[in-house]
Amino acid sequence: MKVALFGGTFDPIHNGHIALCEGFAQALGLDRVLLMPTAHPPHKLKTEMASAPHRLYMCELAAKRHPFIRVSNLEIRRGGASFTADTLDELHRRHPDTEWYLITGADMFLTLGTWFRFPDIAKMATLCAAPRGDVTQQQLRAYADTLEATGARCVVTDIKAPDVSSSRIREQLRSGDPAWKAAVPAEVADYIADHDLYRAGTPCETPTTDEQFTDIIRRRLTPYRFHHSVAVAEEAKRLAEKYGADPDKAYTAGLLHDILKDASPAEQLQIAADFGILLDDTEQASQKLWHAHVGSVFVEKILGVADPEIISAIRYHTTGRANMTLLEKVIYVADFTAAGRDYDDVDVMRRLADQSLDDAMHYALEYTVADLHKKHRIVHADTLAALQETRERMTDHGNR
Repeated sequence: MKVALFGGTFDPIHNGHIALCEGFAQALGLDRVLLMPTAHPPHKLKTEMASAPHRLYMCELAAKRHPFIRVSNLEIRRGGASFTADTLDELHRRHPDTEWYLITGADMFLTLGTWFRFPDIAKMATLCAAPRGDVTQQQLRAYADTLEATGARCVVTDIKAPDVSSSRIREQLRSGDPAWKAAVPAEVADYIADHDLYRAGTPCETPTTDEQFTDIIRRRLTPYRFHHSVAVAEEAKRLAEKYGADPDKAYTAGLLHDILKDASPAEQLQIAADFGILLDDTEQASQKLWHAHVGSVFVEKILGVADPEIISAIRYHTTGRANMTLLEKVIYVADFTAAGRDYDDVDVMRRLADQSLDDAMHYALEYTVADLHKKHRIVHADTLAALQETRERMTDHGNR
């Protein structure tokens, strides 16, 4: 079997997408084109996508008249950021005898060399593109030459596709311009109209639930780290209820605090580059600090968590900082006291956590700094600032 994977947000799918499917199927003699809507695109900051079920069903409607086009919910079911390398890994496991091709939009093709695990992508699939808009066939061919010099296989062909885009369709819908109807298959046009999608003021993406977040971290983390994250969430909720923080926010932050803990250094650096994260000197020297900083941006930009309290609790759960919020303290302490922790003094920490959140914070910071000094590791400035603040608070409390 010769099958092409064509992934994207398809927000919404349009006639240009279908023309690419038809053109590559004919040019390459494909048996099938597999349309795969993403759950969350790692290379685009999409904050107002139509919900995954809407986008998936619109793809199914568009494919009905084309028996060689199939639709897959693999990435939507997996949840989280949809990295192409992970998807191709799974497809190769399921269909080891299939010859895979990867269709991308013209603009995305010109960024392929920067994608996460690009060398693996190039080994698993032939890379395909066609000119569109301002991107010419000559530009695509020139970039393909640079990819092929690294061992990739590329196909650049001049497929005649309508000059339409999902963003233009959404703009036309928001402005009331009826021209959008000609840009999508008739069944898709009816579906958009029936469900009032993309109109100004219409909510698009449904919020992700803790149940979905649990499924996401289960797939991204080792069993040990997954169970630790669930334990931190449960402990954070308990501490939040005890000390007056929002227990729902605490549970979500606890679930997600280590979401990139098991990601490779290369993946973490790629995400940092994608979203313009600047690691400070101490972070650059200490890889163990990356996951909190990069993870907080991943949770915000890719998983779509908009609550700044949750984001900051994830951001500072490793280093702490001066003037920590109540939720930040809850997550910091819960990470120390969750079920399954077995370091020296864990019983002391748990007893303090039940007596005073500030006392527990002070003990945890003292413990952390002493441990880092013993191991001859750099202590982050935020940790030192947090410790200084807790020492001053303890002194003031003692004076009173």
